[in-house]
Amino acid sequence: MYVGYEVREGTAWIRIERPEKLNALDLSGWHAITDRLARAADEAPGPVVLTGTGRAFCAGDDIATFQEHATPEQGMDFFIGGLYRTIEAIATHPYPVIAAVNGLAFGGGCELVLVSDLAIASSDATFSLPEGRIGAWPTVAVGVAPHVSGRKLANELAFEMARLDAAEARRFGIVNRVVPPMDLEGEVNATVERIRAASPHAIRMTKRFLNEELVTAGLPKVRRALTALVETLPTHDLREGTAAFLEKRTPVFDGK
Repeated sequence: MYVGYEVREGTAWIRIERPEKLNALDLSGWHAITDRLARAADEAPGPVVLTGTGRAFCAGDDIATFQEHATPEQGMDFFIGGLYRTIEAIATHPYPVIAAVNGLAFGGGCELVLVSDLAIASSDATFSLPEGRIGAWPTVAVGVAPHVSGRKLANELAFEMARLDAAEARRFGIVNRVVPPMDLEGEVNATVERIRAASPHAIRMTKRFLNEELVTAGLPKVRRALTALVETLPTHDLREGTAAFLEKRTPVFDGK
């Protein structure tokens, strides 16, 4: 399995290790992150770090596997049983989840950063929600972005599908701090130590109330959006968009 897990000095680190795919996640990858988060809650109470290997944090869903989810049942298994469960696990984890963004964070990878409690980015990280270009849409972002960044900035990111550098991502409120690549791990460790200075009970209660609207309003919207996306799977635009992506050509959409 390409999602690694280790405990360093009491802190769980979850690392996506699929650099040949820019750490894009198939169903097994989404399941693995969810499982690692549950393991961390049991084995290493305290902040959890989520990061990637190579030049990407996470490129989102593995689009090459989309054709394996063509039926509504398969789509529900992937988007609700896989992606949604991971987003829910981050939002409801008892302790802060810190995204250590080591490189590009596109699509579902960008959404992992959005839903994380804190994010620290390497200065060469980039962010994008390009789902519209394959006939899909950023289902997690439409549910959670208004709760974690300014609404106009969230709309700009989702509608214009811009690619942001790390400094712009900080302006959007997607990341908390930007540091040189060689300082990323050190800054993450320092962040963990600052959090650990508080009572574990205080940390749990703080996260619970800070995330209350995200959990009660944002996550239900994400689930509805993912269910609607499953209904989109048979559309021409999504089939054409994914085919064009895999064939490295410009898609021809007809709105159907």
